This record gives sequence, C-alpha cells and structure tokens, in this order.
Amino acid sequence: MAKKISAPLERTARLLDLVPYISSHQGISLKELAQTFKVDQEQMTSDLTTLWMCGLPGYTPLELMDLDFESGFVTIHNAETLSKPRSISFDEGVALVLGLDLLRSAISSDRSDLLERIDLLSQRLAGLIKLPSALSATALVNQEVSSAISEALKSRMGLQITYHSLYRDELSTRTIYPIAMVEREGHFYLSAYCYSALDFREFRIDRIQGATVQSVQKEIPKSTVQQSSYTASIKVLTPTRAVAERFKQSELAVNSRFDFETYSLQWMERSIMASGRAVCLQSPLEVRKSIAVMAQSMLDRYKAR
Repeated sequence: MAKKISAPLERTARLLDLVPYISSHQGISLKELAQTFKVDQEQMTSDLTTLWMCGLPGYTPLELMDLDFESGFVTIHNAETLSKPRSISFDEGVALVLGLDLLRSAISSDRSDLLERIDLLSQRLAGLIKLPSALSATALVNQEVSSAISEALKSRMGLQITYHSLYRDELSTRTIYPIAMVEREGHFYLSAYCYSALDFREFRIDRIQGATVQSVQKEIPKSTVQQSSYTASIKVLTPTRAVAERFKQSELAVNSRFDFETYSLQWMERSIMASGRAVCLQSPLEVRKSIAVMAQSMLDRYKAR
C-alpha cells in the first residue's frame, strides 16, 4: 500500500494547529494525537520532528520549542508564541463576510435553508472579528437593478438601462439584450447586445443606475448572434501577475499560449493594450489590425516634432 503524503498546505495548517492543541493537552498519547488529527502515527511523528526544529529567529536552544514524544506521550514547552489557536485576521474576515453576501444574493429566495445557514455563518464571522457594522458587497448595486437583470436573464427578455459612462462622465439610456454576467478583476459586468451601438458591449453593473425589463422588438442581426462570443489566442512573452489576473490564468510561461473567450472585442483590445509587452495577440486578425492602428496612433503622438 502506497504511503500517503500530506499535501503541503494541509500539513502547514496541521503544524500550526498542533502547537496550541498539545499546549492544552500536555501528556496526550501519540496514538490519540494522531487519531485527533486524522493521520497515522508515522506521519504524526514526522510532524512533531518538524516542530521540534521550529521556533523564533535565532534558532538556538533558547528560541526553539522543546518537544518530548519519544516515550509515546507528547509534551511541549517554550511554545508561548505559537500556543494561541489559529485565527483569521480582520481583513480576512471582512473578505469572507463580503463573499458570503455575494453568494447570498445569487441564491433563489425559495432556498431558505441555504440563506439561513449563510446568515448564521456571516453573523458568527462578524462576531469573531468584531465587525462594527453590517457590510454588504451588493450595497453598491441598486437592488432593483440586480433584480431586473436576474429576471431578464432568466426570462430571456430585454432591458432598458440608464448607464453612467465613466469615460464620458454622462448618463445614457440604452436598450440591451443581456446574455451573461461575468466577473473580472473584482467587478461584475453584464455582457449584452446593445441596440444603440448595434454590437455587443459589456456594462459594469455598479454603473447601471436603472433597469426595466421589457420585450425586445428588434431582432439581433444573425451575423452578430453567430459571433456572440470571441476567442482570443494569446502568446505570453513575459509572465506577469497582472496578465494572469486579467485573463484568469493560473500558470504562465514564456512563449506559452492560451485561449480566452470574451463577448466584447473592445474589452479584448483594451486588455491586450494594457498588457503591453507582456503578451502578443495571435488572433482574431481583425483585432490585431485594430490594435496595430491604435498603437501607431499613440506612437505618432510621441514622435519628435
């Protein structure tokens, strides 16, 4: 039977939990300790040996933890620094509370069992980190807008929206046919066909100030429907964290390639331009040409006069 090796993250978490547990259970048997942490005695002995070499910087006998387990019973001393149980930081707790709030907003109201469990967990987390007031990740999004978007997506209806353009700093009213909600770089976007632009667009949801569900009278051009999404083939020249986050890639390597799907050619252009020398777009060809024109235009602005 193959020996089971603990995953690095699991083992690190176990090592951090072992110190406070042993501190409050001095003299516990090696067998019982292994059973408590759901590992075999060989793995537990390996963990304790690792802990025996840990301590504060300096790493002399005065700074290292003192562990005794050769007799089959485990005791620990000089471990005050790590003897408190692991806990989450305030920032980590806030992130979890906001994440639960987003999750709650995506669950149907008829799943009261899930909603109650999420509320209970959120309350416990808020109490644990002593959160001074209630937080809501969806507070920036008008709830009527959120409901209208959900209804339009579910019933395949159109939307009339009032949208704030950050670049032009103006409000516009548009009729759109929503396709999907996507998350990118910490923001939620609504991918939709815009009847004003006669093309697909992405609208940041927290900038939609009003939305009304309505029947869409006009038909989306067939040629546009067939190209409702676009796939970009991208070559990596310099792996960077920004590129990995922008295109949702977990692994990048020099000269590696990946495909990325989007509903907006404009977003594709902006993302490639924002990535600079780190990537090179291989296809679609029309986007390559568009980027070349924009790059040349920018270059012309900086030419010496």
